[in-house]
Amino acid sequence: MVARVAGASLGLFAFMVSVIAGLVARNSTTLILSRSILALFVFCLIGLVLGAAAQKVVSEHGKTREEEIKGRFREPAEDGAESREDSPAVDDSADAAQVA
Repeated sequence: MVARVAGASLGLFAFMVSVIAGLVARNSTTLILSRSILALFVFCLIGLVLGAAAQKVVSEHGKTREEEIKGRFREPAEDGAESREDSPAVDDSADAAQVA
């Protein structure tokens, strides 16, 4: 989605700039339109490539950030489990003898 929007935006911008530059230079209508259409397609392809790259970078950053956040929540649970295993067992028979 981002790639298509970037491609369309960049292509239309190039078309507009090319038409205005051709009008300012007082070129013929066919020359202005042919160069503008060429600019539209070239910059649309450039925008598609740049948009796809940007979308991939954002997606990878999101995955990395998600793993980092999941890792933060897993660590305390794993530490708590290890501390329970390392702690000595509680002897309930001694407590029962003191109460009686």
